[in-house]
Amino acid sequence: MLFRRKQDPGENNAVTVVRDVVEIVAIVAAGIWAFYVFAYENRIKPSLADPDVNVAASMQRLGTHNGFIAVSLRLELRNVGTVKAHFLGLAVNVYGQRIVAAAPKVTLDHPQLKYEFRGFYRTQPPVPVYSWAYITRLGNPSTGQETTLDPGTMIENQRTFYVPQGRFDLLTLGIEAPYTKFDETIPTHLSVDKQGAVAVVASSLAKVNQYNIKPLTSIDIR
Repeated sequence: MLFRRKQDPGENNAVTVVRDVVEIVAIVAAGIWAFYVFAYENRIKPSLADPDVNVAASMQRLGTHNGFIAVSLRLELRNVGTVKAHFLGLAVNVYGQRIVAAAPKVTLDHPQLKYEFRGFYRTQPPVPVYSWAYITRLGNPSTGQETTLDPGTMIENQRTFYVPQGRFDLLTLGIEAPYTKFDETIPTHLSVDKQGAVAVVASSLAKVNQYNIKPLTSIDIR
């Protein structure tokens, strides 16, 4: 006690100020972190992302009648992203092909990268056997069709079509489903080729996610 140093009132005040500043900085930092986690990560960042849609399809042979094979087509669109997906349209094309005997053929597009060998067969050119398409209100306001998917939701459609028995060995299915996260009109129309296959054509792809897979699935109907 005899050698205890007297505290300087000015020094004590300085410590108090430093402590208060540190506490204020900590509170501000915590607020910024809370905003980042709850506002940016949970709201702002997901809204800046593009929609992400998965498409699944399957075909099943149902039976034969009057020389035709009945085929069931099931289509599923699922939004696996974090923002709503607005579709401009949808086009589904099913093609029929014959499998015929052929001399061996080696396809080597890129050495050590891509290779295919067909020893005994080839597929003839595809022929459209069934097509189904529409444009939504977002692609053309004059149509009453509307297809949107909220995050985590899905829509399903099932149809039946027919192909002549014995004419085709293989059926393949392709799909076009352009979609966007924006709800503004992007002029879109259908284009049908001379064989009957249909495509969805958007006037601008700057804000569009183009889902285009050919083929998506196939089935042997022999």
